[in-house]
Amino acid sequence: QSKFQTAPFPCRCRSSIVTSVRPPGRFVPFKRSKMPLGDGAATQFDPMMLQMAQQVAQMADGENPIELLLDLYFGFLRRKTDFFDEPGRCHDAVLGAYQRQADIVNKAQRSTAAVASKKAKEAQAALLAKQDREAAAQQQQKEEDEARRARVKQAELDRALAEQNCLADGTPKIAEITSDDDGDEDDDDALAPGTIAPNPGNGGDANHHAWTQTLQDVDVRIRVPVGTTAKQIVCDIHKKHLRFGLKGEPTLMIDSDFYNEVRVDDCFWTLEDKTTVSLTLSKANDMEWWTRVCVCDPEIDTKKVAPENSNLSDLDGDTRATVEKMMYDQRQKQLGLPTADEQAKQDTMAKFMTSHPEMDFSNCKFN
Repeated sequence: QSKFQTAPFPCRCRSSIVTSVRPPGRFVPFKRSKMPLGDGAATQFDPMMLQMAQQVAQMADGENPIELLLDLYFGFLRRKTDFFDEPGRCHDAVLGAYQRQADIVNKAQRSTAAVASKKAKEAQAALLAKQDREAAAQQQQKEEDEARRARVKQAELDRALAEQNCLADGTPKIAEITSDDDGDEDDDDALAPGTIAPNPGNGGDANHHAWTQTLQDVDVRIRVPVGTTAKQIVCDIHKKHLRFGLKGEPTLMIDSDFYNEVRVDDCFWTLEDKTTVSLTLSKANDMEWWTRVCVCDPEIDTKKVAPENSNLSDLDGDTRATVEKMMYDQRQKQLGLPTADEQAKQDTMAKFMTSHPEMDFSNCKFN
């Protein structure tokens, strides 16, 4: 039998490896530049190798199929080629082929490990940044809560003091009179006794919540412990009463009557950032300002409420007229002047007096 000589192996071993079982014909040797074959070129042999591996696996009978496949391949080289004529060089050729594939695997593993390490560092940095943000947010919330509670405590003290200084009918026991004030004009900046100034949202503060309002709605923001879930919230809204708290807690945070009635079907709540519950209440009477959300909360002075003029254009004609009248009456009261209704009564009486000059109104008292 003739032997077909191959090109030199990478380890410089010359052997006559053939591409099939010694068929007659021309042999085309592999070139050194093709070793090892890239995955793109090597995959064309995968179907054939896979079929061989499957057949060997069926023959393994408990043996290691990979070892059996290698033994089968080297048996082929022994029987059909001169591969084993120079055992030393062939040994180096086998180890060289193994090392080339092992280097590819190691390189891929190092790349995977580097990517995993980079992702782990990025995840750790993101976690630390998140923890810092949460810590800063918790500190800010703590400071805001302490400031709000301090304002509520001071408001309660002011209200108690105002109640002590008032007579049964609500008038002050002592009226301060100065040389610059004849007692006929009220201080425009003074608050009603026992009340606090409204916040920029025309609302106020309470022990567990802060609130704002429009003529139609009241928005209440209730602070809850960090990490609270919606399933832990207990929120029962009734026409005249509110119950709010957390499951498992011995007492509710809020268990009180509303300042006035609400439309229960239009009320709802949402949990924001697992730290705050936003509660929206729809007023049954949408033509009044609330002095407080619950009857146990500090009261605001509604004379100091300042509705946004820019929102008037969004209202229908009748509602806008009502709001403008309320704003006008509020300004008149602050200036110590008659409201629109009072002015209309005075104008009507003045016309009547003008129309009846024969009548003497000097001893009449008008309410």
